[in-house]
Amino acid sequence: MSTQPKYNGDYSAVNVDSGSDDNLEEQSSAQTSSDPKIQKLKQHVSEVSNIMQQNIDKMLDRGSRLDHLEDRSEMLSNRADEFRVGARRVARRMWWQNMRVNIFIGVVVLVVILIIVLSITGTKS
Repeated sequence: MSTQPKYNGDYSAVNVDSGSDDNLEEQSSAQTSSDPKIQKLKQHVSEVSNIMQQNIDKMLDRGSRLDHLEDRSEMLSNRADEFRVGARRVARRMWWQNMRVNIFIGVVVLVVILIIVLSITGTKS
């Protein structure tokens, strides 16, 4: 026994409408969405998309950290210049203070020598 209906020449049972292409697309998308290879490919694309999004987020975070580091290094450079100028000023001040002490000691030694020389020459006369 045949399970197929017999052809009787009547075309009224055939459904011919202009929307049959839409049905084919729906059937095609239904077939492709159930295809394990396509599902695997979609999953892989989704994973790659997530990884790329994470990479973009990391790059943006890295960029902001680099900007912050650049600001800090510029501030450090400015402070180093200020320190250098201040250290030079203190070094000059200490050099002059040291020179004053040396000059004072030299004057005291000269006065003592002069007193000794005058006292020796003054007692002989």
